[in-house]
Formats: sequence, structure tokens, C-alpha cells
Amino acid sequence: MAKKKTDTQRARLEKELTEAVKQIDEEGLIFLIQQAQVLVHNAQVDKINREIIELEQKKLGSGKGKPAPRKIPAAAAAVRIEESDNGKAFFLTLGGARKVMNLEEMRRLVRICYAAETKSDALKQLYTVFARERGDVLADAKISGPGSPIIEGLFQAIRSTYQLKDR
Repeated sequence: MAKKKTDTQRARLEKELTEAVKQIDEEGLIFLIQQAQVLVHNAQVDKINREIIELEQKKLGSGKGKPAPRKIPAAAAAVRIEESDNGKAFFLTLGGARKVMNLEEMRRLVRICYAAETKSDALKQLYTVFARERGDVLADAKISGPGSPIIEGLFQAIRSTYQLKDR
């Protein structure tokens, strides 16, 4: 029953997307394709991560030894924020990727980090903003979801570096 409901919902969503695509200009289509590529990449990373976990669990269950605990390399989760001399550009080092954000983008990230009710909400919102507006950040920094250590590192870096100012 659940499978059939999912199939009908998917068909409805595909139809809605097909109708929307007819109304989008070429630049919008390019953006949608980039976002789709990010989603496909993230799904592949999630699938690989699930397979790794399954293999580790099987190895544990077979009694052949305890797998080494999974650690995120420090370099991969390292986040650093540098501000340009004029304060209008910000250079984010996210794992091995270096990205540039403008002042408005950075202000938005700071607001998210302070306005969200919980840290978990903030991480989800940060990821959503990147997914919608800066897919290049997710792809280049290999961020697969809101639970990524890089997203959490960014949250911590923002909270420890910036304060939310009253308007």
C-alpha cells in the first residue's frame, strides 16, 4: 500500500515538474540541472555510506574482529572563515574546498545560525540554503547532507566568530 502511494505521489510530482519546466527560461533550466546533479551526487554518497555501514555491521556480526571506529579526517571537517580587507567578501575553507561568499550571503548564514531554535534546525537550514542557492559549495566540499561534519564545523565557526547584530 505504501509503495503505491509513493508511486502516485512521484507521478504527481513528475507531472508538476514537467509543467513547471515549460515555463522556465534557459538560465533557470541550467540552474535546475545543476541542482539535480547535486541531489544525484548526494544520493550516491548516501548509498555508498549505507553500504559501508552494512559491510562493517556484517563484519562485526561474523565475529571476524571489530572494525576500526569510523573517524572523519580532521582536514576534511576543518572549516575556516577569512574576511577580505574591505569586509565585502568572505573566504570559506570547507574541508579541502575554498569558496567565496559575499556579504549578504554571509549575513544570511549568521542569521540562520542564531535564529534557528536548535542546532539541528540550523544545520538543516544551512544545508537547504546551500542546496537551493549554492550547489557548488555542496559539490566542491563534498557535503552530502545536513549531518555532514563540515556543515557542523561551519555552524561552530560562524557562532564563534560572529554575533547577530540588531538592525
